[in-house]
Parts: sequence; structure tokens; C-alpha cells
Amino acid sequence: MNSNVTARRGGVRNAALAVAAAATLIASLLAPAPAARADDPLPTGLTQETAAGSCWEIKQNTPAAASGIYWIVTPQLVAPEQFYCDQETDGGGWVLIGRGREGWKEGYNGLRSPADVRNAPVGTPAFAPAQLPSKTVDALLGGGRVDALADGIRVRRATNQAGTTWQEARLGIQARDRWVWTFGAEHRVSSFRFDTSNGSGGQTNNFGLDNNYRRIVFSEQATHTYLNGFAFGSNVGGSTSSSSYLWAPNGQGYARPFAQVYLRPQLTIAGMDFGSIPETGTPATTLPAILQSNAMTTVWGVSGFGNGSAGELNTEVAEFGEAGGSVFVGGNFRYVQRTEAGGSQTEQRFIAAFNVANGEWIDTFRPVLNGQVKAIAALPDGRVAIGGQFSTVNGTPATGLAFLDPTTGALSGEQVIAEHRSTGGVPYIRDLDLQDGFLYVAGSFTHLTKVGTTRTGSSWNGGRINLATGNPDTAWNAGLNGTSVAVDASELGDRAYFSGYFKMKGTERATSAAALQTVAGAPLSTPTWTPRFSASSTDGNGNVTGNVWQLGITEAGGKVWVGGSEHSLFAYDRTTFASVGGSITNAGGDFQTVEHTTDTVYAGCHCGHWVYQDAYTWRNVGTAWTQADKINLMGAWDANTGKYIPEWSPTVQARAGYGAWGTFVDSTGVLWAGGDFSRSVRTGTTSQWSGGYIRFAPRDATAPTTSGAITATPNGTAIGSPVTLTWGASTDTGGSVVYEVLRGNRVIATTTTASYTATVPATDTTYVVRARDVTGNRSASTTAVTLTPPSETALAFVESGDTWSWRFSADALPADWNTVAFDDSAWATGAAILGRGTAAAVTNIDPTALSPRPLSAQYRSEFEVTDATTVVDGTITVLANDGVVVYVNGVEIGRHRMPAGTVTQNTYASSVVSHAVANNGRVTFAVPYGLLVEGTNVVAASAHSNYRTTPDVSFDLTYSAERGDAPVIPHTTATLTWTAPAAGTAPVSYTITRDAVEVGTVEAPATTFDDTGLAAVTTYEYGVTAVSADDLASTPVTTSVTTPVDPDAPGPASLPVTVANGASWQWRFGTDALPADWATPAFDDSTWSTGAGLFGLNVASQATNINAAAPNPRPLSGQFRLTFEALSAETLADGTVTVIANDGVVLYLNGTELGRHRLPTGTLTQNSYATGTVSHTTAAANRVTFTVPASLIVDGENVLAASVHANYRTTPDLSFDLALTVPRQ
Repeated sequence: MNSNVTARRGGVRNAALAVAAAATLIASLLAPAPAARADDPLPTGLTQETAAGSCWEIKQNTPAAASGIYWIVTPQLVAPEQFYCDQETDGGGWVLIGRGREGWKEGYNGLRSPADVRNAPVGTPAFAPAQLPSKTVDALLGGGRVDALADGIRVRRATNQAGTTWQEARLGIQARDRWVWTFGAEHRVSSFRFDTSNGSGGQTNNFGLDNNYRRIVFSEQATHTYLNGFAFGSNVGGSTSSSSYLWAPNGQGYARPFAQVYLRPQLTIAGMDFGSIPETGTPATTLPAILQSNAMTTVWGVSGFGNGSAGELNTEVAEFGEAGGSVFVGGNFRYVQRTEAGGSQTEQRFIAAFNVANGEWIDTFRPVLNGQVKAIAALPDGRVAIGGQFSTVNGTPATGLAFLDPTTGALSGEQVIAEHRSTGGVPYIRDLDLQDGFLYVAGSFTHLTKVGTTRTGSSWNGGRINLATGNPDTAWNAGLNGTSVAVDASELGDRAYFSGYFKMKGTERATSAAALQTVAGAPLSTPTWTPRFSASSTDGNGNVTGNVWQLGITEAGGKVWVGGSEHSLFAYDRTTFASVGGSITNAGGDFQTVEHTTDTVYAGCHCGHWVYQDAYTWRNVGTAWTQADKINLMGAWDANTGKYIPEWSPTVQARAGYGAWGTFVDSTGVLWAGGDFSRSVRTGTTSQWSGGYIRFAPRDATAPTTSGAITATPNGTAIGSPVTLTWGASTDTGGSVVYEVLRGNRVIATTTTASYTATVPATDTTYVVRARDVTGNRSASTTAVTLTPPSETALAFVESGDTWSWRFSADALPADWNTVAFDDSAWATGAAILGRGTAAAVTNIDPTALSPRPLSAQYRSEFEVTDATTVVDGTITVLANDGVVVYVNGVEIGRHRMPAGTVTQNTYASSVVSHAVANNGRVTFAVPYGLLVEGTNVVAASAHSNYRTTPDVSFDLTYSAERGDAPVIPHTTATLTWTAPAAGTAPVSYTITRDAVEVGTVEAPATTFDDTGLAAVTTYEYGVTAVSADDLASTPVTTSVTTPVDPDAPGPASLPVTVANGASWQWRFGTDALPADWATPAFDDSTWSTGAGLFGLNVASQATNINAAAPNPRPLSGQFRLTFEALSAETLADGTVTVIANDGVVLYLNGTELGRHRLPTGTLTQNSYATGTVSHTTAAANRVTFTVPASLIVDGENVLAASVHANYRTTPDLSFDLALTVPRQ
């Protein structure tokens, strides 16, 4: 008998099953669709996720809640923050906003940090006052008014030095919308209570019932070295002892007790509107572009008095200007120096130049003057105009006015001087301004004269010079009858504003301020401007009398701003000159400089207490004012709204309290403020010497970049099981960022890493992520994604945190250790996370610190399965630290960070990773259908270290699946044919075996058999035996059959295009110039080196050392190329590539740039520097994600190319690797 075998195939479902199954669970958890907010957990305040709307809500939800630190969030706070709650007094629910003994401050930004307030609420460590920023207090009120608080303001004060007895005080404030710390101002008290004694009236600076304990005095006193506090009356003394709860100098009353300030807003999460988040996410938000309150670090300063006088009209600094990269500082100083002690002191009287970029003194600019400089202006031709009280420059006569070379300080070009032809008059230039080719001049003079000519212009206390001709404009005379102090030529070109000590403009009334048209004759603008004054009267002739001089003037925001006596800064509508705003520094002093930028007005004064908004009279500011904020020698106003900007609240000191006499914003946005300044506070509450002037940098107003899209990795399927959310890192020019995770419509957590552990929800729940920088600017968020609850058919075989059998040993592994048959009863057991060297480990697998330490640990978890044929879409997610191989019933289903080939207990992982990184980037494997059996099954894992002394190892695993219809297995049919025996006994049947197992019988005379249900590409051994009527059997005839490939199985044309981490690349690390086409497919990289990722320099886990040759000098960059194939490119969708950028990287696909990170814009070469530095650990934990447009991929070969750059040549490490995924449509 001979045989003839053919095979044919048929089938319904192909091997794409396994791929589809792997994606099913993730798709069910992560769908880009809007959804209603999930039912939030009860707001207990114990975690970020359970943040409450107030301490009061916490007490209502948890009546047994004790006093302590809790999480609170409101729409104004935006993200949950921690605060101290008093949950005992008067029913609890009080939030602590400040505490301390003597030294309370009144600034808007509070004092010290919120952590200081909450972490030390009471006791001697809390004696140094700490106060929340006013913006934070307002946020705790949910945007509500202070005067609407039902329980008012609570002040708890110690009443004896031992701190064993206390007083409870309450007060309400009238007409108070937002929070301020200016208790020393004239805030009106509506009612108050001291323990059980009630009263009403008074002001926050002094109110009460007696001069003992039933009084609060908040007032600086010389006897108490100006240290403020919530003092008792004059009859209560104390001690300066560091342990006394009552502080007062010896023999003095008004003891400052240790005090706590509480509020009790009754806000609930459900009662507040957090808005809604569209499917597209939230837009970027930035803070207003104001200055930082902290001063820049002092680089240079000035000192001494050039003319020997030290009065307020002779301050060290009075004016600034900028030209040619230099800021010129003018005033009455004698020296420039680096330090308060006189380091590098050099004599340079009256004017000096400093580098605008770094503040360094420019020692080539050395003019010699004999009097102080009061005015500076940069001219269009590059020269610098200066004005003041000098009469010579570099030995040459130059009365009051001169034009200098900005580099050397030499007189330059045509000169114009000021003259005062009145008897005894001395010319004195006070201010300069430039507009439309004219230099406007303010001061005390009668004429401007061109040197060396008879060209002179009558310019009574105000005039202008035509810069095109260098001549005084004889047709334009301000005609003021008194000294002008300031001039501002409108940017609209139609007016020049003057302020000063004059009363008339020619024969027309112009009291202290005038708006002159720029046309010939300098007529007054119309309508007539009649300024108002804070302390004036009118005589019988209609003349304004009193102290009405005005010192500073500028136009900004459609308003004319005028500052001067008495303590006033008023604004007027530019068109009508109607009064539109006013500020009075009641206990301060006059405004003496007013300047502006596009949106902000800066004004300086000799003031140091409070500025009253919408106040117009002095000394009595009345009760109609709307705000009372702290001001300290200078302040800022919103040019458009006219409102004071309390957030800019610098802490500065002045030698004699004269304050700011000159303010100037340079080309980089830095404010230079000058006067008699002596000290300032920079970042970190560090006090520093500031000689004559202080610089303030602009606050960052740029949002971070948008984070990459969120990816969800489920670690279980049951409700409450963890789901790891990860996203692409955001970057910010100011440094690090914090990520805000929004669930539903509000922030429920913040994190510094690009990951967050959510949970499988009970209802559809949306998440977005955005980045926040250190200033408070927020990026646009990711698009909204939705976590959905598990389906009714979900199965969970192994959950995160389950108990495992485990071993951590160097003993050889039994061959069957990963099968159901293996007996693991001798192994230890413990709950995940299992590991060593990490605080996250629930079970320590190395309690005895084995030496030598094993390289691997093995884990087994058995579980029961029913109806195994209906278990589909199996997914295993594993924490792989460092590497792992996973098996189901002895069959490997995947490995990560492990070499190919046989794995033993001594196999090393191929790279290293920390627990934090591995936990946030768990690895997912699909479990092929058919591996599970009825009854007991086992999942086993072998976890390996990259090196024996690795800092930590950790392991956890989840196994989930779905209950579904048993899939139709792809199959083929083998057709066997044979020839009946030619002689001997005739057969009555034939028996067919496959692989020695009987599979069928054929009745003679038929000689053919179809065997169905065979797997594709599989070899089978068949036997055919002839059987006679009396059961005699012939010797079997055997044959081998190999089934063909399943044409429906997925090939490369139907699978995603991927490049895995650890792939092999061509690379170079050198200083040779890069060929122009190095990133294109056409480039020949055959001479480059070949290696596998991770590529690195001084990185412990690197697979390829790019610096093995140790070139000197070390190159600044390395280049990498990888060729991959794509089929049916037209069916691809846009993909992503995640890359380790250490320090900077630019990535190309087929020569087109996909993106760059930490690299400058423009053309890059092999010698380009990265713009920032980062460690490998940080870069690996915060990979950068770029979009891969499908349109860039072609059929056939494609090339990925990357150039990795160092921030500096001796950078400690460099590293590079990437992973690319481009899915099918």
C-alpha cells in the first residue's frame, strides 16, 4: 500500500486574535470621549483626592475629625493644598491663616511659607510669624467677601507668658471684599467680642473695651522697635524672653502675644462651581506680566554723596536711561562698588553705566561732572542726553545739559546748554523725554542755547530741542512760571505733559500740571485740565493754595497719571481730563516719580505704610475708599483699570526713607528703581545690600508646553483596581513643572512625575493633565480621556497586591518550575509588591541581606478557571524591575529588558531601571488564547537584576481577561489517499492515526480520509493500517504532512510599525562636521559603528558605550540612524515616538524633523549645545513624546535619525534610546 497526501485549508478567524485581545481591555478603559464626573468620594480632606471645600465641610462629614492638617480645594485654589484645621473650638471647622508673636507684616504676599503656617501652628517654634498670602486666603473663601463671613475673623491670643491661658477674640470688618493683612490701616470694625464681652466700632489698628486684655492694637511703635502684633492694651506687659508667650520690652505695655488668626468659611465641594472641561481639554492660562516682588541679586551698587549733601533732593540715585546695551544710573553718588563693605570701590561721581544683561559695571564709561544728574535719555543717533545740576563735563562748560558718547562718556556731537537769565537763577534740568524727533526738557531755566552759535530759544521752565538740526525749537516755549519737575511726551505725539511747582502757563491758569500741545506755540490742550489736589484750598481770587506741587507725570492706559503732594497719585481721562481714579498714602509721603510700561504704572514715594484706593483727601482719607494695601517706597498700578496691584509688594529699606526718585524699565523688562535705597529682600527671604538702586525682574508669564497624550495601563479589572496613567513630559523655560491631574471638572492630585495611579471607576470618569510652573502659569491640558467601569464579562485572575509564592536564590531553577505540576510548597509566600530596596515593597524578599545577592527572583500564582474555552482577551501587566520573563502554564508569553535565549537564575537583565520608573511604566503582554485549562492554572515570572548591587528590585502583576465566545481556531484540512493492498486478505476497513493517536476509520473500499481542525504551518505524522474481517491488521504505512501558511494570518502589512527600545542602530560620536544629508535615507552610514540601545556615556545601564574610545576633546553630540521597513504605508495612522533626551535631542524621519527638546531653534551642527542639562535618571523617567505623521512614512525602507547633544562638554552623562509605534487605521 502506498500513500498520497494533499492538504487544503479553511478557517474563520486568524491569528490576529491575540493582537486584538491585547488591545480590548485598554480600549475599554481609555476612550477619548466626554463623560460625566464620577461620584466623588466623601470629602474628608485626608488625601488630595478627598479634598474638602473647607475645614467646616470636613467637620460636617467626619464629626470625630481631630485638629490637624487637611487637604482643601476651591475653584480659586485650583489644586488641593494642605492647611491646618482647628476642629475643636466652637464646633470646629476653622482654618488657620496666620500665627506668630511679634513681627507680623502687612504685605499682600504674606510672610514665610504656607508650610510654616500649617506645620507649626502653636508653640515656641511658631513665634516667628507666618502668614498665608492674601490671594490664598481669598481662595479659601471661594471668592466670597470677608465682610460676609458669618463668624467674622477669629484671633486666638495667649494671655500669660507661660502660654497656659488663652483669649478668644472675634471681629467683623465693614466694607471688606478681599483679604488684606493691613490691620494697621483704617479698616472699620463693625462688631467685636473678647471671650464673652461684646462691643462695636473702632478701627482694626485699635479697638476694644479697656486698656488691658480686651483690646487689640495693631500699630508699629518705636518703643517696640516697630515690630507689629495683635497687641493687648497699654496696661499689659510682657518679656523679650524667647519662651514668653507675651512679648514686650522691659517696662513697656502693649504686649504682643502669640496669636493665631482663623477664618471659618462654610464651603462644600458640592456647593461650588468648578466649571466644566470640554473634550478638547483646558486652554493654557498665564499670570499677569508683573514684576517679581523679590529683588534680583545685587551685582553692583553706588554709595557716598558726590556733592556732599544727603537730603531728599540729593539722593544717591535719581534717574536711569539705556543705550547701546548699557543702563545709565544718574544721581548724587560718589562711588560704584560691589559690596556693602566697599568691595571694588571706585570713584565715579554722578553717573555710571552698567551692563543691561548682567548688571556689571562698565568701566570704560567715565565722564567727569561737577554736579548731580537728574535726567537721562537715549537719543536716536546712539548718544546719551543727560540733565542735572552740573556746569561742566570733562572740564568743558556744559550747564545743566549735555550729550555724551555712550561708550566713553565724552561729549559727543552738537551740544545744547540750559540758561537761567533771571537774576540769581541757576539752570537745573529735572527731566527729559523723547518723542517724534524732539527732546523735551523740564526743569528750572529760561533758555536753551546751542553751543557755539547764537541760536537760542526762550524756554521758560520747559522747552524742546529739534534732534534733526540740533537746535532749540524757538517756536515752542512751555512758558511756565515755576520749575517743572517732570515731562512726559505722549506716545500719540499730540501733547507733552509737565508737572512741578508752577501756577501759570503764560497768562492762563495751570496749577502744578499742564498738558501742552506739540504744535507751534505750545498752547494748552483742550478741554481745560483742572487737576484736583488732596490738601488744598482756594482763595478769594480763585487761586489754589496749599501744598499742591506735583512731581511725577505720565500717560498710560488712556489716562494721565500725576503724583506729588500730599501723598497723592491721581488719574485723569486722557480725552476729557475727568478724574477717574485716585490713591492716597495717608501715613506715607509724597509721590515723586511716575513712569509706565505698556500695561503698568510704577510710582515711587517716601511712603511705607498703606495706599488707599479711591481716596482723594489728606490727612483724612474718609470712608469711601475701597482698598487699603501695603506700599513700601514704591508700588504698581494697572494702567488700564487704574487699580493698585498688591501682588507686587517688594520688601526694601532706604537710608533716610526718601524712597524711589527714579524708576525705569529696561529692554529686558527689568525695573530699575533708584533713590536712597540701602537694602532689599531677594528670593529665599534673604536680605541684601542694595546701594542706591534695586533691580526687579519680570515675573514669568509663559505657560509650560502641553504634556503628551495620556496612556492608561490597567493593573486589574475590578472596580477600585489601580490604573496607571502616564503622559509625555512638559517643559518650561523657568525650570521644573508640577502636573495637575483633573478628574471630572477639578484637580484631584498634583505630581512631579509624568504618571498618576487612578482606579477602575464605577461610572465613566474623565481625566485630563496639565503642567504648572513654579510661578503658577498653566499649560493647555491633554485632551480628555475616559476610564470606564469593567464590563460584566470581565475576569480577574490575578490582582495587584495579591499573594504569591516566591524564592530569591542562586540555586538552579528546576526545569518545570513555571508549570502547574511544580510543587512550590517549600517557597515563601507574601503579598505584592514584592521586592527589596524600595519603601513600596509590601514583602521584603531579602530580609537577611543575602551575600552574594542573587541575580533573580521567581514568583508563582495559581488560580482556578472554569469554561476555559470561553476565556478570551487575556492581558498581563507586570512591574518589571529590572527585567522579567512571564509564563502561563509553562509557556512564555513575553519578556522585557531581558536578553534572547535561555534564561537561568543567573541571567542578567539587559538594562537597569528604578522602582518608581518601572512602576509608572508597567509592561503589558497579551495572553494567547488556548493556554488556560479547566481547573488549576499558574502564572509564573522570573524577575532579574541588571547588576548584583542594583539599588532596588520590585515585582507585581495583574492578569485579566474577558468571558466570551470560544473563538474559531484557524485550521487546515489534510487529505490522505492510499492504494488498497494488491494481494493477501482483503481489508474491510482502514484505521487512521495522527501522531500515534487514532483519529478515524475508513470503510473499504474507500481509500481517502480528510483530517480537519489542523493548525497551520505544523508537521503531523500519520499512519494508515488495513484491517481484515477477522481483525487482522497490516503493518501501518506512515507519512509526514506539513500544513501550509494561513493566508488570513496577519502579515507585516496588517501589523503596526514599531521600533522597540534596545533596537540596533548605526551611530557616531565625533567632532567631524555632519554631512548635509546625514538624516536622509540616501545617506551611507556603513562606516558608522553599530550597537544596541540603551546608548550612553557614564550610564550604568547603557548597552552601548558611545565614549569607549574616550576622544579628547569630548564631542558635544552623537548621531544615530536606524532603518526600518513599512508595508502598505497608506493604511498607517499617525503614531508616536518617545525618546530619552539627555541632555537635548532632535529627531528626524526620512530627513524631516519630528521635533526637538532642550535644543535651540535654527540650524544645528555637531557642535550645538543643548539649552539645559538633565541626568539620565530624570530623562528616562520623563521621556519626550513627538507625533509621527503617517504621511512621512513610505513603502519600503524608512530612516529614523537622532542627534543627541550635551549642555556642556564635561556633562556627567549622556543617554539615548527610543520607542516608535505607528498603528494601522
